[in-house]
Amino acid sequence: MDNLRAVSMTDTTAIIVICCVGAVTTLFALWGLRSGRSRRGALIGLIAGIILTAIVWFLLQVAWRPFPDGIPWSLYLAGGGAAVVVLGAVFQRGRRKALAVVAVVAVINAWATANLTYQQYPTLGSLDPRPSSVAMSFDEFQAATEVPQLDGRDVGALVTVPMKGTDSQFPARDAVAYVPPAYWSEPTRQLPVLVLMAGNPGEPMQWFTVGDGAATADDFQAAHNGESPILISIDATGSLSGNPVCVDGPDLNVMTYVSQDVPQLIKEKFRVNPDQRTWTIGGLSYGGTCALQVITNHPTAYGNFLNFSGQAEPTVGTRQDTVNQFFSGDEDAFLAVNPETLLSDSPAGTYTGIGGLFMAGEKDQSAVQALTHLNDLALKQGMETSFDTVPGGHSFQVWRVALADSLEWVANRGGLS
Repeated sequence: MDNLRAVSMTDTTAIIVICCVGAVTTLFALWGLRSGRSRRGALIGLIAGIILTAIVWFLLQVAWRPFPDGIPWSLYLAGGGAAVVVLGAVFQRGRRKALAVVAVVAVINAWATANLTYQQYPTLGSLDPRPSSVAMSFDEFQAATEVPQLDGRDVGALVTVPMKGTDSQFPARDAVAYVPPAYWSEPTRQLPVLVLMAGNPGEPMQWFTVGDGAATADDFQAAHNGESPILISIDATGSLSGNPVCVDGPDLNVMTYVSQDVPQLIKEKFRVNPDQRTWTIGGLSYGGTCALQVITNHPTAYGNFLNFSGQAEPTVGTRQDTVNQFFSGDEDAFLAVNPETLLSDSPAGTYTGIGGLFMAGEKDQSAVQALTHLNDLALKQGMETSFDTVPGGHSFQVWRVALADSLEWVANRGGLS
């Protein structure tokens, strides 16, 4: 069984299999063009699939642009092929049962293609991960008095935490927190905090499922006598596909929420080190961009940051679109909160004592370029930062490793030895 769980869903063999399945399923649907009985339905399916793919591309890349990072062409190709098969099953006569089975395979294969890009599930076993912490509601957490146990050993708790904004009125989805065993075994110990943010699209739980946050923290606490930072993954977008560019905008006050409400709510709900200079804020992609925005605009809110694969600046696609949508067309207002500008123009000493890690996938050239430049500016400002790459692209292959590689640094910055 363990051998089956270890089968890769992203290696070269997986790529070959996925490409072959995509080609075979699409050709099977198009084979109906050779049969007089099925030709009309196959042709309709082909044309409708192409049109549907073009509409989706236009919405995601031109009209709506919900995601700041581009979507690879391979996903449109895989999705378009699946659409041709599904629509062929709808319109072709005489082959619908066979095509229905093939359509299911094609849809699964399109999902597998997306998984190749974003590496959310690296192995078959990751589809059904083994628990490394005990899940609790916030009420259950408040009532707990002993270290959680799993298979006879001490583990942390994975707590669902209501975290709606107070001053900001931000309608945040529930946060998710990993609380290590030391919270109970050493009740006088003041643990530091790592606030995490997902990308776009994303949700707080992602850091503990496909991001391996709970397993990473569990490995750390097991090697450090039950101690680790408290990891709290918060909502910084308001919805799965939201992109409020981490500012106080016309609809959502994200910056006030992350910089003011979140620290206050954490102190109210958890027993933590009250010195926010020991805390770290971080995230992936949109979340990494947001972490740097918070640090540069509110340098006393957190003492450290993690920027994994963040953008060069907050964006909904282009600077002009961002300025028009969130700053009423006033570029000066945008520049006044833009990390690059603040790192270039702030008075000496503004960011003294702040530490940060910039990390990106070595194949993610836009992030490598952006974060190299931002790291250089941060160093000139007197921050204690570094930039590094790890194997991979703009994917969880990178972000899982980045979190694991950073946790010791976060703990040290937080006063844990």
